[in-house]
Amino acid sequence: MSKKILLITSRIPYPPFGGDRLKNFNLLKILSKYYEVHLVTITDEIPTDETKKVLEKYTTSCKIFKKSKFDFLLSTSRAIFNKEPLQVNYYYFKDVQEYINSISKDMDCIIATLVRTAKYSDSIDKPKIFDMADSIGLNYKRSSARVKSLFWKSIYMFESKRLLRYEKEMINKYDKTLLFNREEIKYFNLPNKIKFIPHGVNEALFTYDDQDEKYKNYVAFFGKMDYQPNIDAVIWFTENVLNKLNLNIKFIIIGVNPTKKIKDLARKYRNVEVAGFVEDPYLILKSSLCVVAPMQTGGGIQNKVLESMALGTINIVSSLAAAPIGAKDKRDYLILDDPVEIANVINDIFRNRNKYAFLKKNSRKFIKEHFTWSLYEKVYIETIEEVIDAHKK
Repeated sequence: MSKKILLITSRIPYPPFGGDRLKNFNLLKILSKYYEVHLVTITDEIPTDETKKVLEKYTTSCKIFKKSKFDFLLSTSRAIFNKEPLQVNYYYFKDVQEYINSISKDMDCIIATLVRTAKYSDSIDKPKIFDMADSIGLNYKRSSARVKSLFWKSIYMFESKRLLRYEKEMINKYDKTLLFNREEIKYFNLPNKIKFIPHGVNEALFTYDDQDEKYKNYVAFFGKMDYQPNIDAVIWFTENVLNKLNLNIKFIIIGVNPTKKIKDLARKYRNVEVAGFVEDPYLILKSSLCVVAPMQTGGGIQNKVLESMALGTINIVSSLAAAPIGAKDKRDYLILDDPVEIANVINDIFRNRNKYAFLKKNSRKFIKEHFTWSLYEKVYIETIEEVIDAHKK
């Protein structure tokens, strides 16, 4: 008889747009190969028939708690009276807790994804894994010092203190915590509680070689374009690097849900193109002159960088984007933070393409050796079994 896994997510895992959805959808597919999966999701979205069909394929039961924006805001207001992070309050609902309590007694293991869902099972006496992925607390702490928006600066400063305290508390309450970032593992300094897990990349990208000549002089940015760190990165690049580039070079922004501020860039700059959602973004990335990830805020593993490297492209990344990946500068990608240096390198790539061709081969090789869903699956299943076995003793 299959073991039962309760998986709690703060977003519907399908369609897999954005880093956490992509990870959770792949996790769902992996878990379904070994276990009976019971999914609980809290969302403000109405799932489509296609979404329901896909989720049913990989789960034994799927309970989606649809909440209104008002419900979420009302929940967040509890932060005035408690010391928990805003986003923990945002995603916490009594009816969800009651449902989880009612089914958890039959579960062999509970997995809470991201800090947002950790409260639901922190006190349940069952084998449990805190799939933290990245430290949002450290992300916010870094971002508070660099973000331009006064609104976001105040949110990050307030929330980072609560998050870091809460994240450490949850790490201690759960049997195992999984993190993508070795630097963050060092920060928490709880080696018996935390385990490194490599983020996965679609392995089909290792053999993807389609190209379109149209994009050969494009510099590309790829990411969900209503995500503030991506917005910050793109704005920074257009304001600080774009005017230093050869006039024949264009900057293309690829990613779902571009905000008005991002769309306006195409009207403000003659050599900027906002593509928005693209059915096959990899064609543009693979064809481009280079791909940039000039992250100024945020943190954690950048899936967009992993995918671009897996394609075999030239990647120019900031120190912030490079840190969690651990590849070698000037061998696997180029780590640059100064806008003049970034512009000079891009212009040099434009003039001397063959000079940088080695980066394409090396980037793909590095990802193939270190970041695949196969490696991710191996670590995850081992961790689940380890946690379950430990509770039997």
